[in-house]
Formats: sequence, structure tokens, C-alpha cells
Amino acid sequence: MVEIYDDRVSIVSPGGVPKGITKENFGKRSIARNPIIADLLRRTHYIEKAGTGIGRMRELMEDAGLKEPKFQYDEFFEASFLRPSYYDKNYGTYDLSNKNQKKFNNNELPLSKIQQEIINIIIEQPNITQSDIAKKLKVSRQSIATNIKELKDNNVLERVGANKKGYWKILLDLQ
Repeated sequence: MVEIYDDRVSIVSPGGVPKGITKENFGKRSIARNPIIADLLRRTHYIEKAGTGIGRMRELMEDAGLKEPKFQYDEFFEASFLRPSYYDKNYGTYDLSNKNQKKFNNNELPLSKIQQEIINIIIEQPNITQSDIAKKLKVSRQSIATNIKELKDNNVLERVGANKKGYWKILLDLQ
């Protein structure tokens, strides 16, 4: 069951976690609840690799500048993802996304934590490659490419010149 609230999305599943998963190894160890179905899904490419979901969820939430998901498990398994709220932006209540706001030319532009780090690296090294940024931040190159595309789409950043010989140009003044 998926429950959508103003400040979070919760996914609830009956049955808890499989036997053998403890608080210490949760997210580090994988046990298929039904190995036959898991094998079928793996062979049909509906899942890429067993045991990587919790880590990917944590990484993606961090990349988006959001808090780590919360997990609860007993007779039910629940994953809760905090998110910025519609009411936060429109009615002035608490706002989880405010910590990721930077001003560009006196306009509010939300930047995730990783986008802020990318900008800071580019300020120091305008000719750095996406692969090198990924290594510095210890995230996947695809994550960097996705965030740079968003920065380019928002006219914050542009690439000048060729991929290997060019450099990054920040289009708006940081204030």
C-alpha cells in the first residue's frame, strides 16, 4: 500500500522482512523471500541486482538533498520518504527544501546538496570532467550527469567547448 501525505510518502507491505535480516545487516544483506520469483524477475530484467535497493534509495534521497528514508519493520515493513510540502511553499509552514535554497541573481532556485557540491567543484576547477566530479563526490557518473543536465536546463551552467578540452561556465552570479 502506498500512502501519500503532505510531508512524506510511505510504502507499507505486510510480512516484515525475511528471516535472517537483522537491524545490523539491514540494507547490507539480501535474502529473497521467494527465490523462484526473484530468479524469474532477474532473468526478465525486471530487477537488475538483488540487494541494492536500500542503498540506492539512500543515495538518491541524499542526491536530492532530502533526508534519508526511514524504515520500520515488525509484522509490516514500512519505508517512509520525507518530501518538501506543497503547503510549505504556499502557506509558510516548515519547509524541508529550504535548506537547499541558494539565491541566483536575487531569484530563489532550489538546489540539491549534490548540485551545490557540483557548483563548488566547478568554481574551483572549471575544466573538470563529469567523471572526475563523480570520483570526488563518490557518486555514480550517471548521478552527476543527471544533476548537471538539470543545472543546464535551469540556465545555471553551460559547457563551453569540447567534452575533453572544454570548461564549465556558471551562467548566474552566486549571491
